[in-house]
Amino acid sequence: MITRAKRIALVTLAPLVCAVSVQAHHSNGMFDSSTPIWVKGTVVRYEPVSPHAMIELEERTADGRIQRWSVEGPFPGRLQRILDSKRMGPEQHLLKAGDAIEVCGFDLRADLRASGVSTERHDASKFMHAPLIVMPDGHMQTWGPYGKLDNCVRPSDRASAWRDFFDTDPLARDLWCGGRRNTKAASVAPKALVDEINGLISNRCE
Repeated sequence: MITRAKRIALVTLAPLVCAVSVQAHHSNGMFDSSTPIWVKGTVVRYEPVSPHAMIELEERTADGRIQRWSVEGPFPGRLQRILDSKRMGPEQHLLKAGDAIEVCGFDLRADLRASGVSTERHDASKFMHAPLIVMPDGHMQTWGPYGKLDNCVRPSDRASAWRDFFDTDPLARDLWCGGRRNTKAASVAPKALVDEINGLISNRCE
């Protein structure tokens, strides 16, 4: 039985819980998709939670320091589609602590960061939303739903690797095509390489 004191406490806490949830739930337009961030590091914690799955990542910088990142990813429905595509059950996890991965992501727009929009879910000092993970075995894996994915293309990348990625991962192909159609952010990837990738995709963008 809930006492009067507990009811008062729940009523008092409810707005705070809602506020935290709203702050943690972001949208595509909130991110600076013209400035890709690449980070290579070790997974410290993986949490397939709502409203977005989170990875806590430790990067060793060139000067030997440890930089910690919070990497935001898919909402629950999208994560389930990723797991289903890999024939993984709900008790299985895409990542685990100790995995060495690389991520490409995007920070919040500068004006939102200046206004104090919250991004921190853990004790990480830096944050990004990442649409792309390079898994421990080296293959690319679609992740979060936001950002201009073609801006994750690097000059040293092989067009055939991206073609294989899109031909086997419909979520990645849709994010690639949708970002090119709908995202107003500037393109910073090598144009000739991006054009080559577009020419190789079996199910080309409309």
